[in-house]
Amino acid sequence: MKERLFTGWNAQRWLRAVFAAVFLFAGATRHEPVAFVAAAFFGVQALFNIGCCGSAVCAPRASGRKGDPSEVVYEEIT
Repeated sequence: MKERLFTGWNAQRWLRAVFAAVFLFAGATRHEPVAFVAAAFFGVQALFNIGCCGSAVCAPRASGRKGDPSEVVYEEIT
């Protein structure tokens, strides 16, 4: 859990943290409960690195090609 919080901070995660801070500031200055909800939403996403894929279920596969790329099979179309 501690590793998930402190590692893997990419640009998208920083952007979510900035959105959380902006909404938190807006909620505190304008007394908007919806801004607090948005701040909590983006804050949780930034802290735990979750997004549209949930817990990274749709993460891309590891790079690597299967098969030999030098073997090319051509089929003649008539």
